[in-house]
Amino acid sequence: MATPHACAALVDVFPDLLRARRTLVGTLSTPGLAALAVVQQRGPLRISEVAEHLSLDLSTVSRQVAHLRAKGLLAATPDPDDGRSQRLTVTDDGTAELRTCRRALVSRLVDHLDAWPDDEVDDLTRLLGRLARTPDRTPPPVRPEPRETPQENPLTHHPLTGDTVEARA
Repeated sequence: MATPHACAALVDVFPDLLRARRTLVGTLSTPGLAALAVVQQRGPLRISEVAEHLSLDLSTVSRQVAHLRAKGLLAATPDPDDGRSQRLTVTDDGTAELRTCRRALVSRLVDHLDAWPDDEVDDLTRLLGRLARTPDRTPPPVRPEPRETPQENPLTHHPLTGDTVEARA
């Protein structure tokens, strides 16, 4: 069972992991490359499904998809289940772009991890994959209790100082 101490140590590594990712990926990432990869891996998807998978705002993914379509890397076809929606697929050029970026990223990783034995890289891959596949058990956000109106509570807090003051009707 994961302890708070062990998880705190993992949290402390996250910023460095993000920095390492930025260093390794660098300029390889065309806008929306992650969206392109998701469509490649998961098959024809709606834009909303891509956004959900990437945990990004729909408007952000829509801009990325528009860019990828303009470059000829993604194609859209009408969704047979919902005529108002479209399903995205990766074009041949999109597949070639993903292959090129993947080869470059693998090459950077080989250089970056040249002192690591393969069994440690395998362990890291297995553990990060397990972390990525762990279901989200975060409870939904708790809605705050409705605040009392000034009529119900003659005392309130001043918005700037926090001092308790008599509420004005």
